[in-house]
Order: sequence, then structure tokens, then C-alpha cells
Amino acid sequence: MKVENVLKNKLNYALAFRGRYDIGWGLGLTADATVATRYPRINEYAGTGPTEAQYKRVTIPLVRAGVTYRNKWIDLTSMFSYIGKTNNIDQQNLTRPGSTESKTVLLIYDIQTIGWTTSVELTPFKGAHLHALLTLQKPTYKNYNASVTFSDGQTMGVDANGMVVKEIPQTIIELDPSYNLTDGLRLWLSFRYFGRTYANLQEALYFNGRWETFGGVNWDVNKRLSLSVTLVNFLNQKGASGTISGSELISKDEASKYAGNIMSGSYLRPFTVEFGATLKF
Repeated sequence: MKVENVLKNKLNYALAFRGRYDIGWGLGLTADATVATRYPRINEYAGTGPTEAQYKRVTIPLVRAGVTYRNKWIDLTSMFSYIGKTNNIDQQNLTRPGSTESKTVLLIYDIQTIGWTTSVELTPFKGAHLHALLTLQKPTYKNYNASVTFSDGQTMGVDANGMVVKEIPQTIIELDPSYNLTDGLRLWLSFRYFGRTYANLQEALYFNGRWETFGGVNWDVNKRLSLSVTLVNFLNQKGASGTISGSELISKDEASKYAGNIMSGSYLRPFTVEFGATLKF
């Protein structure tokens, strides 16, 4: 085991700006910008971590701008945004397809995305409330290249430049209706839609879009006792997310060979009923 002393004195900083302009009649313009920085953390030196020459500042810029509209029963915000991350450090295991042999390589790459998000809060009548959100985005990799040589002398590589970031959906929908029967008794539902997500770096394998559903009743019996019932996946939806281990070198041309094979991911919870109680002293 090799032990090295690493001593770095660096300044991580963050800057933020936010502005709003009221046009009138409930309309407004809003914008904000943030830049955050950090240097590699100590755990990122483990394994095939960065060398002295690769030790660079990570920069995360975020810029958003859009319009707002508010009155007694609606609060709407629609914004376009750009977010990026430079010098992202990752140690990727690359597995030779059809075998258990894998190699670990260091990757230093960038991520960027342009997106559009619209959020609305509706209060159509007393006790009723609806939150709705739509996000459209396309996060992609930049400078993402890696190659390894396996024990048989075969060299294989992955080029994910311009590919959609794995595990991140390009479409997200949220619908959260609720109704207060009394000041202490609330009924609520929550619907979440996540669009197609890629399960490997080269967009060869993917999980279809899925809905996740929740619902429940919250009852504040008095100032000390609260009761709740929560329904998880009450529509008994099926779906999966995450990544498929060992699939990073599988290309789109090779994906059809894996049709019908069992591959693992993260799966939705089955229909579940949960009961809760909170007692305050």
C-alpha cells in the first residue's frame, strides 16, 4: 500500500446574484446567477485519483431567467436555465462485454444542460391547493473519453461526448393536489413522472419512463398528537431506474444482443400502506 501526504491550501468560493422587476398587473421578470467552486475532496484521491497536474478547480455555474405571474389564486413561474460543471472527477469501472474482467480508469470531464421549468401553485377555493411542475432538460457529457486494455491485449474505449447523462430524465412532471377538510385534517396526492433514463454511458440501454404515485391523510389531532396514513405506489406502477453494472462499453450497435437478458437496476417499491404517529411533549 502506498501512502502519500497531500496538503493543499485552496479557497472555495461561491457568488450569487438575484433580481426581480415588477411590470404590473401581477407580471414580473426574474433572474438569478450563481457560481460555486471547489477543489477535489480527499476521498477523490483514492484508487486512480488525480495527479498533481490534474488537480484543478471544479466550477459550477448556474444562470436562470424567466417570467412570473401572481394573483389571489395562482402563482406561476416559468424560467429557462443553464447549468454546468467543469473538471468533474469520476473513477469509472469499464467491464469487457460478456465477461467479468473490468478495469478502473480516471475520468475528468464536464457536464452541461439547458432546461426549461414551469412551476405553478393554484388555490382555486378555500382548502384546495395544487402544485404542478414541468421540467424539460438535456444534460450532456463533454470531454468524456476513456479506454482500457484488457488481459487478452484488446483495447476498448468509451466516447460519451454529447451523450445524455445517465440516470437523469429529460422530462419531469410533478402534480401535487391536496385538500384541507379542516385546519388539522389534510388529504393529499402526489404524482411524479420521470421520462426515459439511460442506463449506460453510450445511450445503448435505457429504462422507459415511469410514474410514481403517493397519497395520504395527515391529521393533527391536537397540539401534541399527529397521525398519518401514507399510500406508496397506490396505482401499483411498474418501472426501473439507475444503471446497469458492467454495461459501459456496450454501444448502440451491440445493444440488441442483450435483448431478453436479465439486467439489474433499482425498481419501484410495491404498493405499501404506512401508518405514522408523532407525539410532542
